[in-house]
Amino acid sequence: MNISEYLLKMSLPKDVVEEIEGKFVRNKANSGDYLISEGTVCDKIYFLNKGCLAMIYERDNKIFVKDFVFKNDFASVYESFLTKTSSRYSLKAISECEYQSISITNLEDLYKKAPQLKNLTLKLTESIYLNVTKRMESLITLSAEQRYLELIEYRPNLLSEVPLYLIASYLGITDVALSRIRRNITS
Repeated sequence: MNISEYLLKMSLPKDVVEEIEGKFVRNKANSGDYLISEGTVCDKIYFLNKGCLAMIYERDNKIFVKDFVFKNDFASVYESFLTKTSSRYSLKAISECEYQSISITNLEDLYKKAPQLKNLTLKLTESIYLNVTKRMESLITLSAEQRYLELIEYRPNLLSEVPLYLIASYLGITDVALSRIRRNITS
């Protein structure tokens, strides 16, 4: 799916979608490439057509995963994008990716021409907020095994598209602990 197909599914008028499509730039990233590196200012929003991205913090040669982005989803280091300050984490391809991006300048121009887009952005932002709240609650209130079971139920694609050491980091546990949990569940 590309950005046009996505926006048409969201019931935006075709002429508005065509205008928006014209502002997005297509690009590719190899596994391991950074779309945004920690410490730089994020001035784009990305729409992932193919592949998987990880939002990661890197400290003392360790990786801490904030979240993952899959095809047909938007990605950004949103705090940096909104405040025009340095990113506190990176956006890294963990597989080969194809994406479309739009600059903050072009997005603001589109908001003036297509107010429907701003409404859609608000709905997407609300959805992201609810997901972040649910994830924080999960990290605080559930055991590691419960978090893993929840992951299997609600985000099963992670298991086939993401290396286990990154899943362990996402769950807030070591890869050894994840192996033990997986072994206990299957036995």
